[in-house]
Amino acid sequence: MPPSTAIRTALARGPSAITDLLSQLNPAGDAQAPVMISVFASAVFSLQEVLASLQEAWPTTTVIGASSSGEFTAAEETGQAISAWAVWGDFEVQAAIASNLKEAPEQAVIELGEALSEPFPDHPHRVGILLLDTMSGRGEEATLLAATLLGQDAPVRLVGGAAGDDLEMKHTWVGVGGEAREDAVVLAFLHGREPFGIGVQHGHQAESRPLSVTRASGNVVHELDGRPAWDVWREEVTGLTSGVDFDALSPEELTPFFFTHAASLTSGAAIKVRSPLQRHADGSLSFACGLPEGAVIRLTTSDVAQQLASARGAAEQAREQLGGREPAGALVFDCICRKLILQDRFGDAIEAISEALGGVPVAGFETYGEIALDVSDLSGFHNSTTVVLAVG
Repeated sequence: MPPSTAIRTALARGPSAITDLLSQLNPAGDAQAPVMISVFASAVFSLQEVLASLQEAWPTTTVIGASSSGEFTAAEETGQAISAWAVWGDFEVQAAIASNLKEAPEQAVIELGEALSEPFPDHPHRVGILLLDTMSGRGEEATLLAATLLGQDAPVRLVGGAAGDDLEMKHTWVGVGGEAREDAVVLAFLHGREPFGIGVQHGHQAESRPLSVTRASGNVVHELDGRPAWDVWREEVTGLTSGVDFDALSPEELTPFFFTHAASLTSGAAIKVRSPLQRHADGSLSFACGLPEGAVIRLTTSDVAQQLASARGAAEQAREQLGGREPAGALVFDCICRKLILQDRFGDAIEAISEALGGVPVAGFETYGEIALDVSDLSGFHNSTTVVLAVG
């Protein structure tokens, strides 16, 4: 009989965080190693040191990770910490890392595909966990390339997140094994005998008038409606808020407004959220992924009730895809934007996810962008969204 699935989570902070993380993941000193560990570390830690320590403790385990902007388990949400999600059971795992994501995203994804080509016929269901350097601005491209180039023989389902750096917006890291890199992308395939569940919801609604992207390059929007993007964004957000002098705000003070009043693109009957990351001196705005010229966006709003409901909804959606099997646990990618809306109720959203899955272990990190792409989806990079990967 195949071994049953077991999932453990951990959350640690302070000088002994890595040691504490190891003891939480293996409290009884079990001899059997997990098949995979996903770890997420605040920028106050060296992601490479965290990865290397876990890999040294479990040499046969696939260890992947990203820098983060907030860490959580079902029991607690915090910052300047390390969170981890470990899975035991009848799975096969492959993982690889590729560099030069900003300048050559297609080549990076091709390198991943070449490293992850081994088939596992006895484990016909697979899900890809994609982690990438946010500052590359290639979130959408990397996701679509992975689905297209790696899904030629069998459709690819993807979840994941864009790495964070505690809202510094300067350097983000991803890694596998004992190695962490900037300007890189990590992909891990988890192969199982039964289907995995993916849920994705955001809780935002479009509020501003339609705005046309009239000049853009890569992930930088220079003009909206033929004017500097910053000028138009500021005017529209002033109409959605009150008493804020946006020109007087520092970059750190401005970031929460970028995240709570993001751009949205129409996607069928729904919307997809796109959050600005930075304002530049020339009036342009950088995003986590590209917005093409000709796109029409509207700025969004949301509230606490909508954010909590969407977190629970994402978990329920993921559970429905498990084919009636009970969940064993869930890996969650949740946007830092949502933390800025929920504030001290962000932990309630994570608790709602766990409850919707029957009280199972849950862990993850607060991202600069979320990845969720199912077989029939045309686009898989999100902002201000909850993504849930449920394992039966």
